[in-house]
Amino acid sequence: MADTAAGLSRRRALAGLGGLAALTLLPGCREAIEAAAGSCPEDPAESGGVTWNPDIGRPVFWGVQDLTAAVHGTPRDVRVYYPSYDGATANAPMLKLCLTKWPVVLFLHGQPPQGVSNTGYHVRWERFAAVLARCGYVVVVPSHTAVLSQGADDPAIAAAAADLAWVRNQWEHRRWVDTRPESTAVVGHSYGGVLGSRVMAANPAFAAFASLGAPYAELNDRQAVLTAIGRPTFFAWADGDGLGLAFEDLDRPTKVWDGLPQPRYAAVYQGEHFDYLRAADTGSALRGPCPLVGGAMADLVALFLSTHLPVPLGRTRVGDDLKPPQVDLTPEQERFAGAHLQGVAQFQAAPGCRLDLRWNLDGRTGSRRLGP
Repeated sequence: MADTAAGLSRRRALAGLGGLAALTLLPGCREAIEAAAGSCPEDPAESGGVTWNPDIGRPVFWGVQDLTAAVHGTPRDVRVYYPSYDGATANAPMLKLCLTKWPVVLFLHGQPPQGVSNTGYHVRWERFAAVLARCGYVVVVPSHTAVLSQGADDPAIAAAAADLAWVRNQWEHRRWVDTRPESTAVVGHSYGGVLGSRVMAANPAFAAFASLGAPYAELNDRQAVLTAIGRPTFFAWADGDGLGLAFEDLDRPTKVWDGLPQPRYAAVYQGEHFDYLRAADTGSALRGPCPLVGGAMADLVALFLSTHLPVPLGRTRVGDDLKPPQVDLTPEQERFAGAHLQGVAQFQAAPGCRLDLRWNLDGRTGSRRLGP
């Protein structure tokens, strides 16, 4: 009798698990193998020929969907990035692998620079989200009105939770999204960073947090907010040499960063508040001396998260110093990798670029300088 499509799909999935089907002869193994097969895509083509789990050292391509409340039923407009095997990006097919659910990163932007509309501002942060998606994460970037979050009862915290819940429970690709809080991280810029710290405090099981130029000095409860984050944190801020950026400086006038309890990084660069974005995205905003801050910082955030938000089935090891790992790639992996993690390398050789990185990871301390 001819095989059914479902039967063929199941057997192909078992074969794709490296010959584990043979273990079904052992007591108790059949159920485990069947469950593993059920984790595979129904169509093997949805793996796109990728035979490895993407991570910081072995990336894939990325895709993006723009979802709206009117058309898709999202709580608000949101852009979602995800791993893909197709280089088309816009609405590209999601990469689906056996035994794999993608961890989630919530990205919260701040207020746009003067002269830039808040409408569509969330899509200008593509560089950060795309790097993360290539490493095996689903990145949720909502469009929101960013204001200074002044309390644990801020409704913006619940709104962020609703964005995550929709992607995990209603998105068409929800089956491939990891729903565990320990597989969730938050990244935020400016007022989005302050909001992100409160989201972290409300979700103590979340894995990690990256704060980009957040104006914690504007908070009445700054020390309590920073301490309540409670999880490994990457703090980045501009050392503007007296250009009015004291609101995001965690070294001056007091050394706040030194007194925090959680494992943490400080990435202090010479520049301005909106240097994370390309000049074309910031309108008339002042720019610092280095045009490569955004690319280098996107790489550093991805390297940081890879140490605290591992992708399924292992990860490429990254050291405390967050140097891009040296990985032997197959020809197929090289085709996907392209210029991955070149932001740091380009920054290192560019005149006018300087970034001081330091860390305190449960007593392991160190520092290094990036730039010529």
